[in-house]
Amino acid sequence: MSVSPPASRSRASLSSSKSQSRSMAQQDIPLETLVSHLLASKRSLSSIGTVWRANEIVTSARAALEESVVLNARTGFLKSGISEQVKILKKVRGGIENIYKEGQRDFKSVIRTLDAANARLESTMDILRSTMVEAAFRPEKEEPRSLLDFVDEQGVETMRDALKESIRESKEAQTEFDSSILAFENDLRALKAAMKSSPQPSASQSRNELSSTIPTHLQSLESHAQEMAALLDSLVQHFDLCVNAIRHTEGGYAAVRKAASSQPPGAEAVSVSGVMNTENDPPSGEPISDEERREMFDVLEKDSSQVDDVVMELKEYLEEMEMKHDAVLEYVSALTTTYNEMTAAYQILEGIGARLSGYIIASQDFRIRWEETKINIGEQLNELESMRLFYENYHSSYDGLILEVYRRKQCEEKVKSIMKKAMDQIEKVYEADMKEREGFRVDVGDYLPVDLWPNVNAPAPRWEFVLADGQGQSDSVPVVERAVFDAAGRRDRGCQRTDR
Repeated sequence: MSVSPPASRSRASLSSSKSQSRSMAQQDIPLETLVSHLLASKRSLSSIGTVWRANEIVTSARAALEESVVLNARTGFLKSGISEQVKILKKVRGGIENIYKEGQRDFKSVIRTLDAANARLESTMDILRSTMVEAAFRPEKEEPRSLLDFVDEQGVETMRDALKESIRESKEAQTEFDSSILAFENDLRALKAAMKSSPQPSASQSRNELSSTIPTHLQSLESHAQEMAALLDSLVQHFDLCVNAIRHTEGGYAAVRKAASSQPPGAEAVSVSGVMNTENDPPSGEPISDEERREMFDVLEKDSSQVDDVVMELKEYLEEMEMKHDAVLEYVSALTTTYNEMTAAYQILEGIGARLSGYIIASQDFRIRWEETKINIGEQLNELESMRLFYENYHSSYDGLILEVYRRKQCEEKVKSIMKKAMDQIEKVYEADMKEREGFRVDVGDYLPVDLWPNVNAPAPRWEFVLADGQGQSDSVPVVERAVFDAAGRRDRGCQRTDR
């Protein structure tokens, strides 16, 4: 029997063949040596535990291989399905984000338009505020007033309040939509984290490499178990040979009982009870031949020197099997963890699927609310622009008023000039009439009876111009300075050029 390390995949064996013993003719082995060989052989049989453990390892590794195949298949199926669903979810998220971004762009554009419209309105109102009404148009001793004092600003404030309310509603809708998008993003991040949280191999081998070596490990474990069983069988045969030698040696049984009961301190206890007894001793009429005895002792002596090596080889085989078994179990444990993580990811996916309709509804609700708000803001913006145009027309109309007053003043002056000329002519006619009347009275007054025509001596009537319909001096056109008229004229001509 030779001893080889497990790495060379050779095994020690105890041989009892007669061909190996014929060339080693020796004398009988002392009884003490035989007893020692028997006890050592009996102790070596405790290695049966290593063989049982090897069998357990093979059974466990085979079950682990089967489990790994199932786990790999399930994990791959889940991962593939989840990955496809993630692609769909990302497309849905992209659509929802597009709705949000489109709404944000529209909102910013509307705000810019509102700011521009409000700035134009403020500019127009500032012009009205800075344009003071000519004192000639107002009652005496009245405090100076601007054009803005003659319009109601409450309409502008009401419109601004309405716009602020529309903007507030729009921001509220955006906030609600933001919360929905954030929840969707958190779900996707949780799913992504669950997909990436599977443990990595602790050894230098990658998981794929380890997966490919599992069947090889199983084959190696099965081979080691078979070799260990063969080694144990050789130990059993060696023990049987030792028992047979003791039986054919006088006083052997008693010596074995004595040696087994008087082991030195610290030595492993050996029980020979049930192994052999006096009844097993061969009858005196069936002795073995000297040749057979020598062959038996030759084999026994040769094999006894290799018992410890065989026991050590069994332990080395078991250690190697334990290492490979641990690697297999570690791989299966990692697969189990990965599968559990993938199952958790699938549960997260189920939760996302249950909430997905809510996210889509939230995006559609935001779109509808924003469209309605945008229409309202557009209408309010049109009203704001109408107010601005009204104020601009109001300001330009004031310039027109100044021009109209100046024109009326010119007409009044023309009328007065005409009336003055007329009065001068009337005065001349009056003076001539009075002279003629006086001459008539001197010529014929002494001859005509006074009662013939009572008005014969009446003076000539005097004529004058008065305002019609009881109009007084307060109804006259106010006086506007020439510089004011010229400024209004320039502004009016500028507006006309702008309109063209």
